[in-house]
Amino acid sequence: MAHAEDTLPYIVVESSRINTAAEIDPSQATGPVRIVDRNDFDNRTANLADVLGNQTGVQIRQSGGLGSASAISMRGSTSRQVQVLLDGMVLNDPVTGGVDLGKLALNDIQTIQVYPSGAPAQSAQAGIGGTIVLETMGKRLEDTTRIDLGAGSYDTYTTGLFRSGSHEEVYYWLTLDRQSSNNDFEYPNSRDWFNPNDGSTTKRRNADFEQDAFSAKLGWELSETSQVDSLIQYSRHEQGIPTIQNWRDNNASLDNETFRLQFHYREQGWLDGSVHSSHRLMAGDISERYDNRTGRVGLGSSDVRTDTRQLGLVNTVSLLLANHTLTTSVDVSRFDFEQDNTLNTETSDDRDRLQIASSLSHQWRSDSANWRTRAALRHYVTRDDSSLVQGNGSVTSSASNDHYTGWQLGLSHIVVESWTISANVARNVRIPTLQELYGQQGLFVGNEDLNAEESFDYDLSLRTDQSWGHAEATGYFRTLDPAVVATYDARGIGRYVNLEAEIYGVELDGRIRITDWWSLFGNATFQESENTDVSNQVRYQKRLPGVYHESWLVGSQWRMRPFSLELWYQRDDELYYDSANILPADPRKILNVALRWSRIWPNRSESELALEVRNLSDEFYQDYNRFPGPGRSWFINLKHTF
Repeated sequence: MAHAEDTLPYIVVESSRINTAAEIDPSQATGPVRIVDRNDFDNRTANLADVLGNQTGVQIRQSGGLGSASAISMRGSTSRQVQVLLDGMVLNDPVTGGVDLGKLALNDIQTIQVYPSGAPAQSAQAGIGGTIVLETMGKRLEDTTRIDLGAGSYDTYTTGLFRSGSHEEVYYWLTLDRQSSNNDFEYPNSRDWFNPNDGSTTKRRNADFEQDAFSAKLGWELSETSQVDSLIQYSRHEQGIPTIQNWRDNNASLDNETFRLQFHYREQGWLDGSVHSSHRLMAGDISERYDNRTGRVGLGSSDVRTDTRQLGLVNTVSLLLANHTLTTSVDVSRFDFEQDNTLNTETSDDRDRLQIASSLSHQWRSDSANWRTRAALRHYVTRDDSSLVQGNGSVTSSASNDHYTGWQLGLSHIVVESWTISANVARNVRIPTLQELYGQQGLFVGNEDLNAEESFDYDLSLRTDQSWGHAEATGYFRTLDPAVVATYDARGIGRYVNLEAEIYGVELDGRIRITDWWSLFGNATFQESENTDVSNQVRYQKRLPGVYHESWLVGSQWRMRPFSLELWYQRDDELYYDSANILPADPRKILNVALRWSRIWPNRSESELALEVRNLSDEFYQDYNRFPGPGRSWFINLKHTF
């Protein structure tokens, strides 16, 4: 982690009132918020999954090494239940619902906010399993040029270039980033479990990945109260898809191209500054090709091409009345999805979803700022149209209209100096994805009778902030009635069904400053889950699969200029691969260490060299059944800012 003094050549500190309709202020939340600043992940060989993995209450499951498929869980949720926002744009697509965090580079991200208790009050949408808010870099940057270079285990290489500048009221920045890795890590081979043709150890095959990313922002301060900017992002992600058996002749691949464009206008001068507004026009296109013509992965040969297009408009208006803030937001988005299997030209899949999410929220704080409340009401309207061309030439079409309502209430009170207690209750809804409703190219059978997921969430937190650091404890309880899960038949064909479940647990988080140069930190999550659906006795009263029920992390940091050293150990346990709890996973035990050296030169340029060793004890673990994670690995990164 960089020192504040060391970042002075890069960050220009300005004092200005925020636009409450455009910017999310985590200090106004009535529940825990984890904030990850750029200094915490800059100059690392990492993506969003790697950065979030050590946050309190957050679990990341990966199918392999760097860039592999990565799913997030918060408080026992599925990845579909966690909503990811990028500058107000929802990244969860309506087809699969989840976001692969392994594909999200951090080259243009300034701040990450983690909301395990629903969503910020002014957001038009909220996730059952919490919300991740990504904020790209803004205008408070000097004229800066930065280069990044990195290398590491398994032929891992990273390069990056950043440039920012301004002229009077106009500012800009652009960034280029490239990451690649063979991911050919070695792991123990069990012949009756992995590859019968390999020896006692083997190397992961066809797990390589390569990613190029470009993004740029151009902004113009029209006046002291108004601003307009545009953001463009492009990324290309190519990765091999390994098999459970690690076959030598497997060459399946998944290639992805993502394009996003945003235009944003904000104004905070209406009615002498008492009305703030934000208006975002957003467009996106995700093109993907899954090439498995050899048929080594899954159920058979396929060469599937998909294209998902998004067009959206988000309008938010806030009214500031003394200690009260009223905000209304309307998010209108249309998604168009097309999918074709080139090995079966007689079938095609075409689906559309129109979604309108609206919200009305109220936030209040007392004159002494000892009390804060928030209340939000959200309403969702969707229209789905689906057209599937069958192999005999017939067309199966369907259309549906639905609407749902959710709400949340929150209260925070400073009981005594530096001690805060907060409580939240919410009813959240997740609309079924198009895949869950209508199936997808033979891999899943649709269930048009599927009901939306509904949850009631409760949490209670106690936090203290002292001169020596902070400590926080949170208890939470969630009921899912109904939830959505996938069941599979003997052929491996999936179908989504509704069931009921409960999740409850405790989160602990703290940091203690022992001296000016030495601090200790840690977090823990102990949770329990239960399938409460009596319709299936095999799964009834069993733990939910894919969730580590015990997680804890402890670490220490030393800062002695120009060096800093960080050592942390993380253990995750009590995970089941299956809903019947027949296949338990071994604990995931990882020891990491990071050493940094930084220097500000006489010309005010800055250099930083970082060495990170992950899984120092070379532990073997599998987040997914028969998909091993990498063993001991090292990465070295150099950043120089001119």
